[in-house]
Amino acid sequence: MEDLSSIEVFVKAAELQSFTRAGQALGITSSGVGKSIARLEEGLGVRLLNRTTRRIGLTADGAIFFDRCRGILEDLAAARDVVSSRSVAPKGRLHVSLPTTIGRRIVMPELPRFLTAHPELEVDVSLSDRRINLVEDGVDVAVRIGLLGDSSLVARPIGQQQIVTLASPRYLEAGAIESIGDLPLHRCLAFRLPSTGRQRPWTFRTEGRDIEWRPRSRLSIDDGEALVTAACAALGVIQVPSYMAAEALASGELVEVLP
Repeated sequence: MEDLSSIEVFVKAAELQSFTRAGQALGITSSGVGKSIARLEEGLGVRLLNRTTRRIGLTADGAIFFDRCRGILEDLAAARDVVSSRSVAPKGRLHVSLPTTIGRRIVMPELPRFLTAHPELEVDVSLSDRRINLVEDGVDVAVRIGLLGDSSLVARPIGQQQIVTLASPRYLEAGAIESIGDLPLHRCLAFRLPSTGRQRPWTFRTEGRDIEWRPRSRLSIDDGEALVTAACAALGVIQVPSYMAAEALASGELVEVLP
């Protein structure tokens, strides 16, 4: 395969009909231009340029080679321009994977502003709490909650979520919750992790220590917003990220216990 730089030198010399002017345009010496073209001719086994003391001109083979090479170099320059412009202004389709509630409550309200800022970008959003293979499913960017396993993918933290323990005032009429030790006496509703099918343990921090507790539950749900609905119906106590229950807390349908 011929050296692309030698082809570029040949095309420039043929266009300007001068080794000197070609060298000036490319930032090399005129002798460098001559040596580069000589190596190209040697590799092809044909003479591309006729040289005199005053000017250079294309041979018959050189004219054919020149036309094809100039087209190739123009296509290459156009390809570079396309890639360069894409790095400045995002274009094409962006496949995004989001946890269901974060997608609905946090990301989707921001999409109008994002799409306005990037008019040539198409966004394909998938909302699911199930674990997927980002590479096999063709996902470009994903938001995930919790600790990440070993991976060759690039990840960075973008925020933290606050976990809160909640119940409805109607449910609490039957008995208050004043300590973690009271929880086994109450109906605790568990969140079942869609990725594993296991119940997520509850977590607390007390006196600077993290405590993990696994509730025994008659009802487990794999959707956090459904847990909030169940708690509002006085079915029991839940532990969810605060953003899932923001409206219920604001309206008084739920109150925080063990803050």
